[in-house]
Amino acid sequence: MKIEIKKEFYPDYISREAGEKLRQKVAQQLQQGSIIELDFADCMIASTSFFDEGIAKLALEFDDVNEKAKLLKIKNLHRRDRELLLSLCKKRIFKIFL
Repeated sequence: MKIEIKKEFYPDYISREAGEKLRQKVAQQLQQGSIIELDFADCMIASTSFFDEGIAKLALEFDDVNEKAKLLKIKNLHRRDRELLLSLCKKRIFKIFL
């Protein structure tokens, strides 16, 4: 499954609520063992709330979250967003692959 962040969440890809919606979609797919691709093309998120709720909190969803992370593909992430996301995931002991 592919989720185009700009298309799916515009104009709200900064709020905690949007992040929760993203996390629910991603968690559902990961639970089924599906590969999921998040495409951040043409957008800069720069939102701690969106990244924490949408991706970093996946660490709370699964006991084997770092195994599930192997099914999560993140593409076209802005350099600054990458730094922010890595920092948030590190705090939650969630190893994502960028």
